Amino acid sequence: MLTTLALVLALQQAVVWETPTPVAEAAPAEVAAAPVTTLPDWAVADPFAWERSQCSPMIRGETPLDVCQARVRGELSAALGDRLPAGLRPAGEPVPCLATPGDDGGYAVQCGVPERQAAATVTPRIQDCRPRPQRQGGSVAFVTDCRADDDKSEGLSFRLFGGGRD
Repeated sequence: MLTTLALVLALQQAVVWETPTPVAEAAPAEVAAAPVTTLPDWAVADPFAWERSQCSPMIRGETPLDVCQARVRGELSAALGDRLPAGLRPAGEPVPCLATPGDDGGYAVQCGVPERQAAATVTPRIQDCRPRPQRQGGSVAFVTDCRADDDKSEGLSFRLFGGGRD
């Protein structure tokens, strides 16, 4: 019964053949101006993620990482052009000159790959915080007293006969 029903449904479907409409040929200048890209939209939006996804060891297989990166960066360079981030530019491609702000308030022009400057590191001072009682009005409150750990005071000390610690 089921096969008969499936056969009836298959026969009822009509195939309509249409002649294709002629496609207007584009001018050669228009074809050359628009770069042909096979990259998905999200690859153009986030080129770093595209490179990570394509050069993952699970995707690239036995292909060496540097070969995969060169291929992907070449594709991204063709698709994005000047919008390609500097970190993804293929080796040998010229790096544009950029005006970077300096410490004196001017904008020095730097050509080539920008140098990475390490941020100034500030080590936090370790503090020794202890609660101690303090009289406030007619009551006692505990106040936290914080001192730097590098304080050399080691508690109560007495200087006898003018002698001090060395």
